Amino acid sequence: MPSAPTLRPLALAAALLAMPLPAWAQEEILQPVEVPQQLAPNALQLAQAAAARGDSAEALSRFLRILAATPDDVSALIGAGQAALDVGDTNAAAGFFSRADVLDPRNGRVKAGLAGTMLANGNARAALRLFNEAVSLGVPQSDIAADRGLAYDLRGAPKRAQADYGLAMRIRPSDEVTRRMALSYAIAGDRVSALATLDPLLRKQDVPAWRDRVFVYALTGDVASALHDATLVMNASQVAALAPYLPRLAGLKSSDKAAAIHLGRFPGETPPDQKPVVVAAPRIPIDRATLAPPPAQTFAQVQAAAQPLPQPDDAQARATAAAQVKLDAKARAAEKRRAQAEAAAKAKREQEAEERAVARKNPARHWVQVAGGANKRDLDKEWSKLKAKWPSQLAGRSPWTTHYRFTNRLLIGPFPTSAAAQDWVGEHKKEGFASFRVETRAGELVERVD
Repeated sequence: MPSAPTLRPLALAAALLAMPLPAWAQEEILQPVEVPQQLAPNALQLAQAAAARGDSAEALSRFLRILAATPDDVSALIGAGQAALDVGDTNAAAGFFSRADVLDPRNGRVKAGLAGTMLANGNARAALRLFNEAVSLGVPQSDIAADRGLAYDLRGAPKRAQADYGLAMRIRPSDEVTRRMALSYAIAGDRVSALATLDPLLRKQDVPAWRDRVFVYALTGDVASALHDATLVMNASQVAALAPYLPRLAGLKSSDKAAAIHLGRFPGETPPDQKPVVVAAPRIPIDRATLAPPPAQTFAQVQAAAQPLPQPDDAQARATAAAQVKLDAKARAAEKRRAQAEAAAKAKREQEAEERAVARKNPARHWVQVAGGANKRDLDKEWSKLKAKWPSQLAGRSPWTTHYRFTNRLLIGPFPTSAAAQDWVGEHKKEGFASFRVETRAGELVERVD
């Protein structure tokens, strides 16, 4: 059954109550008004069954009939509130849940329903408070995790949102919560995780996932890929209307990104009047240099119109799917190459930084080698022998060492210049002290001999 459009509360109730009844119930309409309608013994179960199979309009109709006979039935009020939310009538839902809250203020399901109405209206702060009240009153975390995750995204807390989505995906998995998780990753800037999360839905040709991938690319700054994907699944006028918004998404703060994607609320725009109308995609000439939208369109209206085109169920569909798999593979390969390049660049920067730090501690310097030894631990003994033999020549000098091939140099210095080191070598060579000049490069480790 197609989803019902958004209606005003009274119009919704009137329309649903006016729906034709089955033949067995038509006689009741001819009864006097003062005679109450007789409900089927399992009326509540039938309404709940309709809700469980996703027929929200029928469920709401059945719940309203129960409430006409028993206005204070809390279970029916909760069911009617949820069904009204599902068909898009937030005001009616708020009315049902508020009435239930008056009758049973300690009912966690009622608090969760009120939280849902706050969330639908974009009041994430109030929604989170009510969700937490619902949990404190016994509602399992998994029952509210998917919607509480959305509330956290709208509050600019994607990490907390992802924790809730993860719980929902483990306990109550659904395509909707999977798409929300992917968008939450994108809101946080994690394109790789977002695309990996969407991938199973894309492979099974989930139409909303195609559109969400456009937003994943835009949210993470890849406008070219977003436009490319949009042209694959939307018609030209829809792409033209959506295109000016895509480059702006990545620059929004997290809460504004979530509000734009989930609620159609773009910063600086007045939300469109909520009327039961279907907004068509704007039919405008496409100037690919500017791709400017008509000024009367808001992001919410453009987003509502920008639905992926249905794919034919024939060989063309298989060809399209195969082409899409190839595009996905190319995108993943490009993302992998980008990640590898970033990792290599990061490693190179870290290595260069380490080399600079070592160079600062060990700049290029000038030395004189006075001895050497294979065992670095014996160099202090060799220094003592030299000091005993050449006390005046080595007075005021300190021993240093650096590794060279298979041995260790025993050095004195450093000298201010290469010429100064060579002068010392030449001066003491006349006395019989054999030595030679050595220069160490920047970063070459030179240690003091203890």
